[in-house]
This record gives sequence, structure tokens and C-alpha cells, in this order.
Amino acid sequence: MSPRLILFAALVLLMAVVLALAAIRAFRHSHKTSAADWDELIGRLAAVDRGSIAEVALDLVDESGAPRRDPTEVLESGQIWEKVGGMEGLEVLKRNCAVLIDLACYVQRWYPEALVVAEQLRLSAREIEWHVGRLHSAEETGKLETSFSMYAPRAVAIYYLMTRKVLALYEHGSLDLLSDLQKAI
Repeated sequence: MSPRLILFAALVLLMAVVLALAAIRAFRHSHKTSAADWDELIGRLAAVDRGSIAEVALDLVDESGAPRRDPTEVLESGQIWEKVGGMEGLEVLKRNCAVLIDLACYVQRWYPEALVVAEQLRLSAREIEWHVGRLHSAEETGKLETSFSMYAPRAVAIYYLMTRKVLALYEHGSLDLLSDLQKAI
């Protein structure tokens, strides 16, 4: 056998192992979430000021998530800080992201299409973690005030769109749980 063929076979085997591990991890997470009680899931969502979150998010994006080309009113860094609740508020949003993913996995029991939404939510949660991480770095270097208006609105907009996706998922998948979810989110 040629060295190229051996290398190719090794890469294919490695890829298969990585995919198998990812599938096992997803199954375990899905199974753990499926076993969670609905009330427990809703109870894990921390309260946030929905109106303020929407105001900050919709200053940056429209309802569909498209960036606003000409925002009617641009919020100042201090206004964003107040509406979001500062770094503590962003940490709450970051923790709520995990619950939103779990909620998507929960509905997956009877609505398999939720898998796609759960994966989209995971990617969005990682993006929020990145923005919050950048803000923590800016805080350590004393540049939080200038960085907050750049990273916080993006994190808030992503969170807002995540909540819309979860609500839409429950609207299609389970009408009886939708009203509880609307109250909690």
C-alpha cells in the first residue's frame, strides 16, 4: 500500500471516530434533556426585562434578524448598559442560552425537526459566549466602556433572535406548552 492510501484511510477513520463521538454526545445531551421536567426547564430561565432586550436588539436588527441599515435611534453605551443590566445582565443572557437549547431539545421528542433549531441555537450561544468573553477581556484591560457598545448589542440581538426561534419552534410543535413559554421568555 502506498503512503498516501494509508494516510487517506487513517483520515477517514479519524473522521468516523469524531462523528461517532459527536453523535454520542448529542444523544446523551438529548436524553438528559428529554428526562427533564417541563416545569424544571422553565424554572431555570432567569428573568430578564423582555422590553429592554427587544429595544436593544431591534436597534441593531429587524424582526427577521437582518441588520438595520438606518437605525431610527442609536442607543448610547450607557443606555445599553442600563437596559441590559451591565455585565451581570449579559451573564444572565448567557446562562439562559443553555436553557433555550434545552427547550429546543425538549420539544424534539414529538417534533424531530427541532434538532436543526437546537443546532442553530448552539451556534448562537457560542457567539454570545464569544461577545461576553471579549467584554470580560476589555474589562480586564480597562476598556469595557468603549467595548460595551460594540459587543453587548450584538450579544443581546443574538439572544433576542434565539428566543424568537424557540417560540416559533413551540408554535409549530406544541401549542399547549407555548403559552407557558411565552410567559417565561
